[in-house]
Amino acid sequence: MSGQGTTDAELTERFAPVFAKIAEGAAERESDRELPFEQVEWLREAGFGKIRVPVEHGGLGATLPQYFRQLVELARADSNLPQLLRGHAGFVETRLTHTDPDVRERWLRRVAAGVLVGNAQSEQGNSSFWQNATTIRRDGNGWLLSGRKFYSTGSLFADWIHTTATVDEANSATVLVPTSAPGVQRIDDWDGFGQRLTGSGTTIFEDVPIQLEDVEISPNGAFTGTYLLAFFQLVHLATLAGIGRAAVDDTVAFVRQRGRNFANPAYPAPETDPQVQQVVGRIHGRSFAAVATTIAAAEAVEVAHLAQVAGSAPTEVFDAADLATFTAQTSVIETVLALVSELFEVGGSSAVTERFRLDRHWRNARTIASHNPAIYRQTIVGDHVLNGTPPSEWIEQSWEVVRGAAGARDG
Repeated sequence: MSGQGTTDAELTERFAPVFAKIAEGAAERESDRELPFEQVEWLREAGFGKIRVPVEHGGLGATLPQYFRQLVELARADSNLPQLLRGHAGFVETRLTHTDPDVRERWLRRVAAGVLVGNAQSEQGNSSFWQNATTIRRDGNGWLLSGRKFYSTGSLFADWIHTTATVDEANSATVLVPTSAPGVQRIDDWDGFGQRLTGSGTTIFEDVPIQLEDVEISPNGAFTGTYLLAFFQLVHLATLAGIGRAAVDDTVAFVRQRGRNFANPAYPAPETDPQVQQVVGRIHGRSFAAVATTIAAAEAVEVAHLAQVAGSAPTEVFDAADLATFTAQTSVIETVLALVSELFEVGGSSAVTERFRLDRHWRNARTIASHNPAIYRQTIVGDHVLNGTPPSEWIEQSWEVVRGAAGARDG
């Protein structure tokens, strides 16, 4: 499926003008907390939501490296948008590899027609991602969903919400919920100091009616090999890489508009000052490294994706994708955070004024870097390098801990 799409040049021709239009008001939208509803519609109309859908289903058929190259450029324009579309992108990947051809066909056609899917998985207060206070129960010919989710990234902008719920003590479900359904409430109460416009707030479900075909039940603790964990992390890495590029752009613009060079009067024009040039050269190099590292990881995940689609993917293929992405995570985070901190060295106190809003790059990068903390991923990589422990074991171990704690309470 991934080999029958458009070229990089064709994708850039399609999306670059949209990204440029999005970039024009990005700083002002963030300052004014203006949610990017209009910008999401521009992306929908341009077909960005269907970029990974195969051509035969009405999509663009981009490979993962192609997709992540475009995602970096979208993040360069406005880093809120790749994150708010992360749930949609991940959901599309689940449909690309779904074992039921009817489900696969139904949803890929919907996405190709412009449907966007938001995310509402996490809950505040739960000790593990295996636990859900949200419940779903049978009601006549369907289901009723009730619960409260947080970090509902992208759901404010979506047509459907991809969520999770408890069925009973032994089973959980993934649930697809139309945002127009009665009992769905979406609240913009995300209060992070960065990525402010992602809609990562609260979603409430109050006896929401759900169709039978929109519920998929699985036993608790069930785990099959997948590249999705790596994919979701790669979205964050591409967003960070795009922030790095935007920070370099804004740094260059800041230097060029300066009328004096107080720190080094031998070079009245700041852009001719070798020290300023050195800082810009260094942050540009860091930006290049962040992008290159992200795309290198995407190449490894593409191998796992193709193997899964072909039905010939051993666990080792998925472990390799995780290792590549988790290894890249440390490098990209450290590289971009250093970049967005060092850029202030090109100017004096004027670089920290609200007029230039250069601080937003650090705030946004720090917020993205805090997702799925790198300290845990570093431990997974280190354990593998030292002891050969497969990355997939940590998921299985987490379930055993939860099951053991539940057993101790019941006993």
